[in-house]
Amino acid sequence: NIGTTSFFEALCVIFHLQAFSLWLLFKKKTQKYFFYYISPIIVDKKMHNLFECYLTVGIFLLLGFISVSTTNDTHPWDILIFTQQWPQTVCHQWKKEDKKHNCQMPSIRNLWTVHGVWPTKYNEMGPFYCDPSKGFNVSEIETIESQLRIFWTNIELKTDQYDFWRHEWEKHGTCASILPELGTEIQYFRKGLQWLQHYSMSTILADAKILPDSTPNVEDIHTAVVTKLNRNPVIHCTYDTKRKEIFLEEIRICFNKSLELTDCDGVVGRYYPRHEYAGGKIITNCDPKKEINYPSIVPDLMERLPTSRSDFDHSPWKFPLVTIYKIIQFIKWVTF
Repeated sequence: NIGTTSFFEALCVIFHLQAFSLWLLFKKKTQKYFFYYISPIIVDKKMHNLFECYLTVGIFLLLGFISVSTTNDTHPWDILIFTQQWPQTVCHQWKKEDKKHNCQMPSIRNLWTVHGVWPTKYNEMGPFYCDPSKGFNVSEIETIESQLRIFWTNIELKTDQYDFWRHEWEKHGTCASILPELGTEIQYFRKGLQWLQHYSMSTILADAKILPDSTPNVEDIHTAVVTKLNRNPVIHCTYDTKRKEIFLEEIRICFNKSLELTDCDGVVGRYYPRHEYAGGKIITNCDPKKEINYPSIVPDLMERLPTSRSDFDHSPWKFPLVTIYKIIQFIKWVTF
């Protein structure tokens, strides 16, 4: 069809001008392939030129599509992980690193605090430090600083409070700021405080009768969260090899880009294996077969004393305790 051919030839002229620089980039390789393999098949010179033009248009449209797709991907992450931490366990971990370390505990007793709001790609860590131009500015959070000191406090007493907030904002907040609702420093921190108020693990666990000083298993904790939120969380534990105990440290819940609660299933990977149980699957690094310590006070760094028969059987205290017991029995017999 002559009309159709003329139209495409005109279209080729327009696209050729726009794709000229691109064509130069690929010219050597594409022309070599074109002239050695395709050209002999096309006898008509006009068709030869038209085919070459179509090839140019095809490359341009393809790269144009890629360019548009990349431009529209303004959110280089999939979900937001809202992380709450248990200060007693965080402090214990901090002191384990160095006995000289001290902690700054929240002024409210038995309070879960905010660790951070972390934009995250599925099955990956990060992104981090997305916009260096958005440096931390203390004055921007001045109006909510008193709340942050209570609910988003720096447990690790190594530097001033601002260093913790600076770290969270520059590492995670600058990535979250792509969303208009989290676009500024105060919006980012205020959202964390709001989520803590609405989804506090202090309340969620207490409603399930999981209280400090109890030893639930990971299924109990998972069920408590799912019952309230109807979404799968991530449950994070730490291990004390000296005490041979597991401690509950963090519970993480997830939000989509519309800031609606969503399952954290996407964070499953080498960082958080998924454990199966009768009620479903749990995303956790905790041992599903063992009890988890939920301490009301910061555990000391001494080795745990044996509390069960099996502990005594493998304990260095076994023989001294038996000896003491025999001495007591002997004294009772002598003095009776």
